[in-house]
Amino acid sequence: MTQTLTSPTTGKTLVRAGVRATTLTRFDEAKPIPVRREFIEVVVFDSRLLSRGSQWGHAAIEIDGTVYSRAPILFFKGGYRKYLIGNTRRWRTKPDGTIGKGVYRDAVGLLMWVSLREKALIRDELERRVAVNAKYSLFDNSCSSNVADVLELAGIMARDPRAFGELTPVMPAELLGVLKKSNRLVETRNYKKGWEGGASANW
Repeated sequence: MTQTLTSPTTGKTLVRAGVRATTLTRFDEAKPIPVRREFIEVVVFDSRLLSRGSQWGHAAIEIDGTVYSRAPILFFKGGYRKYLIGNTRRWRTKPDGTIGKGVYRDAVGLLMWVSLREKALIRDELERRVAVNAKYSLFDNSCSSNVADVLELAGIMARDPRAFGELTPVMPAELLGVLKKSNRLVETRNYKKGWEGGASANW
């Protein structure tokens, strides 16, 4: 039986030409939207009184096994596992083969989910910052401000919204507190002093 409908705006008679199902769910059910999830890790380290700029802690970000970290001297880029080991154990091997003191501090890793586009956006911006290697600043070019900047570029809140913008520097503890409440958080990882990344490691 042909069904007709009168248009409320033109008054024309409309005839149903056909019916097509566009989804597998009922019309009143929520429709799933599949999004490919990618993962990055933000790591926040304990403070060290003896390290310039690390009196309030330290922060870095990992993407696909590469770590990016703004240090007082340079914007560091390197292997993440080696970076973690060097920052959590008491002793480390220097480039010349001699043994030197390591950083030896605890760290918390925050595994965050992002879209493929967001991950590319974050990586591209970090690569740009590594290439520029602008002068370190506690207020707007520190380890934690760089992490917060690139996360917020992708729409992930990383600063306390009650802060006074650039007048208040982003501290690692603030970064940790905000990201722990994020709906992007997938897993919290604890890297204790002496972490070696062996069989008991998180990856």
